Amino acid sequence: MVRREVFLNKIRSRGYYFKSKLKRTYLYRRKGGTHFISVPMADQLEDEYVISTLCQAGLSLEQAKSFLATAKS
Repeated sequence: MVRREVFLNKIRSRGYYFKSKLKRTYLYRRKGGTHFISVPMADQLEDEYVISTLCQAGLSLEQAKSFLATAKS
């Protein structure tokens, strides 16, 4: 499990910004594009969610796993 704030810092560094708040999620959108990420409001995010979302945001699988390892320590 990864803290939501650590994950948000990573996607912000990839060019995403806060767009809106929904009932159970926050929407982050990429600057200059239409791609968005839906981030749950839970304090801890599942490992599978973090890896798959970072891969969709443009990181390689190895980079996403490396981030996951550093975020957990």
